[in-house]
Amino acid sequence: MQKNNNAMKQAGFTMLNMLFAFAVFLLLISFFPLVMKVMQTKVSTTSFKVDLFFEQIQNDIVQAKGISISDDSLYLNMENGNRIRYQKYNMNVRRQVNEVGNEILLQNVDNIQYEIVPNGVVISVDVAKKIAKKRLSMAPIIFFVIYFRGG
Repeated sequence: MQKNNNAMKQAGFTMLNMLFAFAVFLLLISFFPLVMKVMQTKVSTTSFKVDLFFEQIQNDIVQAKGISISDDSLYLNMENGNRIRYQKYNMNVRRQVNEVGNEILLQNVDNIQYEIVPNGVVISVDVAKKIAKKRLSMAPIIFFVIYFRGG
């Protein structure tokens, strides 16, 4: 008889408990898309690509002995006799050496403009409805490091 009383005192997992747990589960799952949307961040790589593009052109400009613009293209006359051409080709900006090759430097370009200034060039690039403009100089950037000795 005593065993029977212990069995009666133990409560089991009833259908009502299961329905309540399932309702809580569904409520939590319904917030999942909202939480994912809030946590999702758009990382724009456009500025990084444009910065890398300017860096690549700057490396060539520092080594150039002359700069010219013709037919919406930027020409760099190098000290070794090569002529480097930067040109908008379809939706890309390409680099050619001696009118040979197709090195794509930047994609999805709406417009690019070059303007020669003293000892350099100003380049304006329109990528994804954002305009980036930078002045690139023929003079190399020199960093001076000064060391102090304790004495």
